[in-house]
Formats: sequence, structure tokens, C-alpha cells
Amino acid sequence: MEYRITFYQSVDGHRPVAELLDALRTGNPVLHKLLTAGIRKLKQRENHGEPLTKPIAGSLGMLELRVGRTDIARVFFFFRPNQEIVCTSGYVKKSQKLDPNEIARAERYKVDWERRHP
Repeated sequence: MEYRITFYQSVDGHRPVAELLDALRTGNPVLHKLLTAGIRKLKQRENHGEPLTKPIAGSLGMLELRVGRTDIARVFFFFRPNQEIVCTSGYVKKSQKLDPNEIARAERYKVDWERRHP
């Protein structure tokens, strides 16, 4: 069973994950390659779970995709019916700890997406 990956897009055309990938393409090509491969792996159910993905405790059904060692790229996503995964946003951090502001932003994007795509 294969999942379809969709990137969140705001009403005004803002696509946070695509923008992160574009920035990494020139700024950190190694991390770009790892993140691109990680997103592709999300298509296969057997890759859902640690070490690649895990649920975010206390969130509104959000999960994180995490790649890298020194520089860590995270992309937040959620599941939709009909084998769809929506990647909302992401960031690069050198810390192991999740940024609560980034989680809140991902949750806002999820609520917006679900409101516009019932």
C-alpha cells in the first residue's frame, strides 16, 4: 500500500515544505538529499515509525519526520483518508528538542488544511 504525499499550501500559495527543500538544495545539499529521501520513504507504510517518524506527544494528530545527525531536519505531517499524507512545515535545528512554536505552526496549518479540504 502506497501513500500519496501532499505539501500543505496556504490560500496565498505559501508552501513551507517546498520552500525548506529549496533552501536546503543550495544551503545544505547533504541534508536536502536526506530529507528528500525521507519524504519519499513516507510513501511506504513499513517506514512509518521510529527511527524515521514518530507522533508528537500532546499535538493534534501531528507526526514528525526526522533526518540528519548534526544538523537535524524535521518535517511535520498528518494522515488523511485515502492514504494521503500532508506535510505541513519543517525546519532545521541543531538540538534534539522540538520547538513548540514550530509544532504550533504545523498544527495551525493542519487546521487550515482540514477546513479547506474536508
